[in-house]
Amino acid sequence: MRIDSNRIKVSFKRANFSTEGNVVKCTLNYTILVPDFNFNVIGSGIESFGSFWLGTRRTVGVAKCSPNDTFDKKKGREIAEARAEAKAYKHASMLVRRYIKSVVDKYHNMIMEFDAKSDYVQRHNADYVKELDR
Repeated sequence: MRIDSNRIKVSFKRANFSTEGNVVKCTLNYTILVPDFNFNVIGSGIESFGSFWLGTRRTVGVAKCSPNDTFDKKKGREIAEARAEAKAYKHASMLVRRYIKSVVDKYHNMIMEFDAKSDYVQRHNADYVKELDR
């Protein structure tokens, strides 16, 4: 699968199915890729895009045939796979939000630290210029 630089991707491996009686289970392995932006030169507009991998995960979807219905293996597989995919996207959404929040927090802390240093240097240099002007 090709990764676009501006899209979060969830990639699924081939589904594995198991059937016991009137229950079909679908096991899906999936990976989550999040765009990673690396700014090479501040203000140059040059960006390099890569992706950050949030790991390989596994989810299981289950379809159980009601006793009043006729068991249909194909339909059970489709239902189980759809449920497994829905679980994967729900989990991926939570992981991506957590990852993005950690990145934003790191940048926020870095900006706050730089602002404090910048304020100190500006005040210090203003005082130094006043001393030299005497």
